[in-house]
Amino acid sequence: MKKQRESIKEFSFPFFTGVEAIIGQHIVNEFRRHIHKSYIIGIIEQGVRNITHLEGSNQVSENEAFVLNPCQVHACSSISKLGHSYKILSVSPETMQSIASQISEKPEKRPFFKKVHYKNDALSNRMIRLFDTIEDPESDIEVESNLYSFLTYLIMSFSESPPLIYTTGEQSDSIKRVCDYIGKNFVENITLKKLANVACLSPFHFQREFKKSMGITPHEYLSDFRIRESKKMLLNSTDIADIAIQTGFFDQSHFSRIFRKTIGIPPGKYSKINSMECANKTNSANAKSRMAD
Repeated sequence: MKKQRESIKEFSFPFFTGVEAIIGQHIVNEFRRHIHKSYIIGIIEQGVRNITHLEGSNQVSENEAFVLNPCQVHACSSISKLGHSYKILSVSPETMQSIASQISEKPEKRPFFKKVHYKNDALSNRMIRLFDTIEDPESDIEVESNLYSFLTYLIMSFSESPPLIYTTGEQSDSIKRVCDYIGKNFVENITLKKLANVACLSPFHFQREFKKSMGITPHEYLSDFRIRESKKMLLNSTDIADIAIQTGFFDQSHFSRIFRKTIGIPPGKYSKINSMECANKTNSANAKSRMAD
């Protein structure tokens, strides 16, 4: 089999400090013993990664996950000469500790993960979906929300001493306040942290309470609101690019893709069908009015 070219791609998130993503493709390099100051949370996409650490070694295969605590001594290598491909989150200790503290609403220690290697389908599937979003996002808030959800799940499900979830009580006024805010500001690049501030809740509890109340996540609600507004505009305009910007989408491509996923047809086709229908109804109403006269 022909050897593939090695590559490493990094992602940073201006809206989510303390987190970076790294995607390595066909890596054959052997990494000598070293440490990271951050948590390293990864999944193997192809091949096998050998991780040697003070407690032994693990061979992490395709669709299996691994977690390294900050300053955990380790070395990495590929089992095959063809290399291996992986996707990794690098998360600062402060960020992980902050999320743990949000869950319990009290100061928490930094989460500790006793195991390095995880053969867990639920964990792997969540990581795959998260990286699908990171590599092809609908919006910043979608990535931000999914990062919070994934890191919360990781802490609650796999850390040695997961925090107890604090009960916030009834939050209907907070959720209504957020929905009103979205209705007035949907064109802006709204962040999860901003909506949580409007609700006077932490991002963890805000997402949890919003979904409990509305049945969908905040970023899904925002996306649906934007689509509803765009449908009104499409009755009077065929300028898809302009409508995309006016309703808060990244660009025409993202708008068209999300519109089709939500409505079932492209925005241009929706505009053509429904503007014609609207015109026919208007003409029919005018004809009836003339006959009445």
